[in-house]
Amino acid sequence: MNERQRDMFLWKWSRSRRAGRAAIAIRGAVIGALGGAVFAVIMLSGMGNGGNPSTEAVMSWLQQGWLMPVLSVPVFGGMGFATAYRVFSSQEAIYRSLLRAGARVPEQKPVLVAGDRGPAIAVGIVVAVIVAFIVFIFIKFG
Repeated sequence: MNERQRDMFLWKWSRSRRAGRAAIAIRGAVIGALGGAVFAVIMLSGMGNGGNPSTEAVMSWLQQGWLMPVLSVPVFGGMGFATAYRVFSSQEAIYRSLLRAGARVPEQKPVLVAGDRGPAIAVGIVVAVIVAFIVFIFIKFG
C-alpha cells in the first residue's frame, strides 16, 4: 500500500466507522436475511408440484416449502452478522495500526492515480466475471 492508498483508506474508514461495530453488524444481518429470503424463493420456485393442481399436491408443496425460509433466513442472517462483524474488526485493527505507526487521517479525500486503482479494478473484473457465469447458469439451466 503506497501513501495515497493508505491515506484513502484512512479517510474512508474514518467516516465508515462512525456507525459503530454493532450497527454495521446489524446491517450485515439484515442484508444476510434478505439474501436468505431470496435464496428460499429461488429454491422454492424449483420445487413445483409437477403440474398437479390438486389440493393435496399444493398442500404437500406448502408442507415441504415452509422449512426453506424458516432455516435459510436466520442462517444467512447469522452469516451476514458474523461476516460484517469480522470485516469491521479487521478494518478497525488496520486503521488503529496505521494511526499508531504515525499516519494521520487526511482532511480532504486523497486523489488516486490510475496505478493506485489497479487492485480495485482487478477485483471489479473478477466480480463481473463471476456474476456473468452465475447469470449464464441461471439462463442455461432455468
